[in-house]
Amino acid sequence: MRGFSESGAYGEYGAYISALGETNSREHDRLLRSLRRALQEELTARQLETVMLFYDRQMSMTEIARIQGVAVSTVSRSLRRSTDRLEKCLRYGARELLRMSVGQP
Repeated sequence: MRGFSESGAYGEYGAYISALGETNSREHDRLLRSLRRALQEELTARQLETVMLFYDRQMSMTEIARIQGVAVSTVSRSLRRSTDRLEKCLRYGARELLRMSVGQP
């Protein structure tokens, strides 16, 4: 039975999938770089600490509140504002990338 190799029956499709994978890998790397930059440039020091504790160290909001000496609602609000800000930054970056990929100024 023939597979998805470039020399098989699905050669063109296999080549397409391979190229798509490379594109997705580059896209993933670009998004990670954008996220790192947004974390450093767009968030306050407290917001960055909160995001890192919650997502990187996987601490609960209660644990973070205890460490920071604030109410759980403050942690929740800080996370929401941080993720909203990051989403906005990354969405803008994705629009720029789309414009560049289709050759628009």
